[in-house]
Amino acid sequence: MRIATSTIYAQQTAAIDDQQALYAQTSMQLSTGKQLNAPSDDPARIAQDLSVRTAIDTTGQQAKNVQSAVSELTTTDSALSSLTAVLQSARQLAIQGSSDTLTAQQRAAIGSQIDQLLQQSVAVGNTSYAGRYVFGGTTSAGNPPVQQQGNPIAGVTFGGNEQEQGQLVYNGQEFALSTTFQAAFNYQASDGSRDVFQTLIALRNTLANGTVIDQSAASINRAGSVVYGPQGLPSSPAPTTLGTPNAFAVAPVADSTGNFSLNISGTVNGVAGMATITLAPGAAIDDGVAPPLGTSLVAQINANTATTGVTASFDAKAQKVVLSGTGSFYVTDVPSPGAANSGNLTKVLGLATQADFVQNVSTQLGDVDHVLNAVLGARSVIGARIQALGSVADQLQTAVTDTTKVQSGIEDVDVAAAATRLSAQQTALQAAYSTTTRLESKTLFDYLS
Repeated sequence: MRIATSTIYAQQTAAIDDQQALYAQTSMQLSTGKQLNAPSDDPARIAQDLSVRTAIDTTGQQAKNVQSAVSELTTTDSALSSLTAVLQSARQLAIQGSSDTLTAQQRAAIGSQIDQLLQQSVAVGNTSYAGRYVFGGTTSAGNPPVQQQGNPIAGVTFGGNEQEQGQLVYNGQEFALSTTFQAAFNYQASDGSRDVFQTLIALRNTLANGTVIDQSAASINRAGSVVYGPQGLPSSPAPTTLGTPNAFAVAPVADSTGNFSLNISGTVNGVAGMATITLAPGAAIDDGVAPPLGTSLVAQINANTATTGVTASFDAKAQKVVLSGTGSFYVTDVPSPGAANSGNLTKVLGLATQADFVQNVSTQLGDVDHVLNAVLGARSVIGARIQALGSVADQLQTAVTDTTKVQSGIEDVDVAAAATRLSAQQTALQAAYSTTTRLESKTLFDYLS
């Protein structure tokens, strides 16, 4: 069989092309550090590499989401930390202001400092993160959720809702990215206790104005029952009377005439005054009828405010009677006209016999401690979430690191082996060039001699 010269030349050229392609591929691997630079390099490994890359991207995005969640929770925790500092400062000022050695002007100055803390608490309530108010719930209103009423602040309104905003789900576990306004500020608490703002307002007023409050030490209702005040709707229960059975935590016991009498002693513009309030078992705690027509406990006390300086109200939510005056006052049980003994109305209402400034501040310190505990409770929940998400972030980072190692094993070139291979390919390519050159220099006449 004869082999044409052109066939030999074609085979040699093809061999050189193949060798050049291998040499170029190995050179590319050494220059990029990657053994996979195009899908044609190794289709099977490319598919595996793409799968690993997808896993890295997914895990990386999860890590970013977790970090964003931690940042949002950290902002919330920072706000709660500021609120904690506000309440701790208020507590210190209350202790300082309760001293008998201070003048009215000095207490008023402390009251002004409490007012500054009150304004700070409003600012904390409007803390924002990434364009959202962290305590505003899921509402999308553009205005800050906490709005102060009056100047100085007499109250606040909340325009948000009690939904925790944001949810991060990881491996079936849900993480809320905030806390509720109620949890953070004890707002509209189910037990009727004051929120942060009400607590600071009351403390400020006490120190600035010398207001004295005597309120029920605990709910006056029996567990599972409710003491009703004024009827709000036609279907509402009627106001509770002193003669209603099983309504009060302490059962009312009238004096020998069947009535209850209280002596209230206070001062008005520096003038001492006393009034005796006599109530029948059929009298309501509060029926909403103002004096002089009202016959309820609240109405009768308020009918004598001009004499005693003491006003009364009933907090239906907290189930407490609240008496307030501009100076020290006394509330005692006395026999009704013609009675040989006294009833137990002060015990039924949970009132202190003496209401004075120091006692009032002491009571309000309890209110401060109550809301402070609520804030610390909210902080503990947020802190636990931050810690849990920190662990999740560590897990994701470990997963990214491990998967990146797998990717490196697929993509990265063995430099030593590739360098050896490149040297061999270069030698083979040079040999092919040399052989081809010698072949091309020969003609038919060189073989006919």
